[in-house]
Amino acid sequence: MSHLVNSNAMLSGLLFLLSLLGMAALMMASKRHQDKFQHKLPQRLNGQALRWLGFILLAIAFLLTYTSDQTGYFVVVWFGSLTLAAGLVYLVMMIYEQFAPAKR
Repeated sequence: MSHLVNSNAMLSGLLFLLSLLGMAALMMASKRHQDKFQHKLPQRLNGQALRWLGFILLAIAFLLTYTSDQTGYFVVVWFGSLTLAAGLVYLVMMIYEQFAPAKR
C-alpha cells in the first residue's frame, strides 16, 4: 500500500512539474512577455520553438496520466496541476513586472 501511495505522489509531482515547465515556456513564447526573455535564451529557442516545447510538455504530462491504474483520478490531477501551474506562472510574472527595472 505504501508503494502505491509513493508512486501516486511521485506521479502527481511529475505532472505538476511538467505542467509548470510547459506553462512557463508558453508564457515566454507569448508576444506580451517575449521581449523580456528573448535576450536571455539561446537563439534556437525563439517564440515558435518555445510554444512547441510548452505544448509538448503539457501533452507528455497528460499522456503520463495513462500510466497509472487510476487514470480518471490522474486526469483530474493533471487539470488541477495545469490550473495551479498557470496561476503560479502568472503570479511570478506579476511580481517580476512589479520589481523589474523600467525600460527607458
